[in-house]
Amino acid sequence: MNSKLSRSFSAQSQLRLRFLPAWALLAVTSAMLSGCSSLLPQATPDTTRYFVLSNPVTARSGVTKAGGRLQIGLRPVELPAYLRATKSMVVRDGGNEIRYQDFSRWAEPLEAGVNRVLKERLLASSEVAGVVAHPMRGDVMRDYDVTVRIIHCEGGGGLAKFSASYDIVSTVDGGKTVASKTFAAPESPWDGKDFSELARLLSEGVAALSERIVADLPK
Repeated sequence: MNSKLSRSFSAQSQLRLRFLPAWALLAVTSAMLSGCSSLLPQATPDTTRYFVLSNPVTARSGVTKAGGRLQIGLRPVELPAYLRATKSMVVRDGGNEIRYQDFSRWAEPLEAGVNRVLKERLLASSEVAGVVAHPMRGDVMRDYDVTVRIIHCEGGGGLAKFSASYDIVSTVDGGKTVASKTFAAPESPWDGKDFSELARLLSEGVAALSERIVADLPK
């Protein structure tokens, strides 16, 4: 009996809706749609910010400068796994804990950014005529190949930290290593919040590394 009554009421409701005026049907539909939309998640703006390493010197690949005589081969920059596996900027808490900044990210792979700035800075040196980046062309003669391995490129403890090791190898003297050193840029104060400033300070570290490499090139 209850089932029959339910079906009867349902049929009566459908009849009432069928004979409602158009404006009433529109009002009912609007109310139903607004109720559904209130259940949908609200879109939130993307607050992610992207940064690049910078360098005041602008140079193009293959440009030969007057006065420079050395042709340098720049091999791919090597990163530790914790920097290579992400584009997030890194903050180190203490000696063993790191935090990946999901909303402050490098706009390019970090090794590509370091390689780009190194290349531009080397080309700006009066000692260097040209820089050939990987992959090396067999028809381009080089005097020395440079390999850079990043150790630190991050913030932490109120400081910006950049350090690396590098090798300079002669390509015309039986592959002799002419320099194999570790470099640490002066640690600069950083407030732990301004990631644009962190990118700038790390850029200065890369620039200082390039100057040290140039200083170790045989004259």
